[in-house]
Amino acid sequence: MSALWGKPIIRVAAVLPALCLLAGGISSCEYNTDADVPRDAASGPPSNASPDNRVTPPSPQDPQDNIDALAEVLGPPDGSGLPYASGGAASWTEEVPTGEYFLTAACVAAPGAELVVRVGNAEPERTSFRCGMGKVIYLDHKGGRISAEVVPPADSPYVFTGVKLDPDQAPRDPSAAETTAWAAGELGPEQAGEFRGYPWDGKWHHSGPVDVPGMLTFTFVCEGPATVDVTVLRPRGEDLFQGSGLPCGRPVPADIQVGPEGVMVMVDSNNYPVQAAYSLLPAAGSGQ
Repeated sequence: MSALWGKPIIRVAAVLPALCLLAGGISSCEYNTDADVPRDAASGPPSNASPDNRVTPPSPQDPQDNIDALAEVLGPPDGSGLPYASGGAASWTEEVPTGEYFLTAACVAAPGAELVVRVGNAEPERTSFRCGMGKVIYLDHKGGRISAEVVPPADSPYVFTGVKLDPDQAPRDPSAAETTAWAAGELGPEQAGEFRGYPWDGKWHHSGPVDVPGMLTFTFVCEGPATVDVTVLRPRGEDLFQGSGLPCGRPVPADIQVGPEGVMVMVDSNNYPVQAAYSLLPAAGSGQ
């Protein structure tokens, strides 16, 4: 997955159920720039704050159901030894090296919870989120202590929560010359002022700062499965677009408002091998 605050910069991103990305030639799609109301979507495989990780609230009679449901949303530890905790009110405090990270929080068996994150001696940042889906935060961390806690409602005795930290491992550039050639064939030659990203399946990809913020055309293309799910977020927290069942084999464009800090992109291919790329260019008529 997964997302913002010269202090360490922390960017919050809520992971909502997938909506259909606006694209020419795709019928019966839904378009929502505010993303005020989460909507149901076809389920996808467990991944780091995957856009389709909404789960049915488990039965309070079986605590193991809560544990299993949380695992679907939160995903496993990444294996690097970074902090990971789960329980009734999961929390940890760790010294974390300098780097870029995605912090993911989740809860089940309650209407909602509060994520509290504190970096060093800064004031805690508090964010409420709905249970049954993940919440991902992007951190550009300058090194030092990070504390994270999920606070559930006091009147939800069966709630189970988790919070973990994963490294941002997705490369900004393609890992092979074949990927560059494939993307050029699908998207055309790279243009002046264009950013191209190459997201990995099931991992959040942060574009980093963009040279020309404003109204940009986000164009996504993939190869492999027939369709994929795509989520695009502002690193400071707002949804941009989410697409369920986007077709591979042809570019899918949409105009989005992008700030200087760029975007976060997640691709979910339902465990099929996928090659993906996206571009950001000033939108036609934007005057940029």
